[in-house]
Parts: sequence; structure tokens; C-alpha cells
Amino acid sequence: MGKILIIGVGNGAREAVKHMKNSGIPEANYITFGTGTLGRDDEKNEIPHYDLIRMNGHNGISLGWGPEEFKRLAENVEDDIRDILEYHINEVNNKDNEKH
Repeated sequence: MGKILIIGVGNGAREAVKHMKNSGIPEANYITFGTGTLGRDDEKNEIPHYDLIRMNGHNGISLGWGPEEFKRLAENVEDDIRDILEYHINEVNNKDNEKH
């Protein structure tokens, strides 16, 4: 079986990834990166979400923030993002190894 990690990034990523998961893509793990929480259903969300704003130690953003600001947020926590991706890639690999 193939190992798949589906990563959603940015506005709308969480809904897109949730749709993919609900579509039943087999043997896949899912994560998203973006901003804030989208509602109360996040507490039961099975898809790990990483908030770039909170990862940078902020509680919110100013109106008018655009792609350049979010690029800077991601660059500020680049090492953390690498660690998160490595963790999830290893999780996918471990699940695959358990099946064999």
C-alpha cells in the first residue's frame, strides 16, 4: 500500500481536506496548516490542525493581513513545521509497517 499524507494549507484547506477524508481516500493521513479555529466542531475534528498565528505566539491577526504576512508567519516557525511534518510522515510509515 502507498503511504499518503494529505496536507492542506491556507484559507479553505480545512474544509477541502475534510471533504477528501470523508470521500474515503484509503491509507491516508491528513493535517492542515492555517489560521485560528473555525468553530466549535473543531474540538471533535479528527484532522490535526496547526495554527500559524498561535505557533508564532500571537492571539490574533490585524485586519488586512495578506499572503506576505502569512508567508512570514510560516518562515518564523519553519523548524516547527518540519518537525510536525516529520512526525506525521513517521506516523504514516509506522501504520504501514504495522500492517506488514
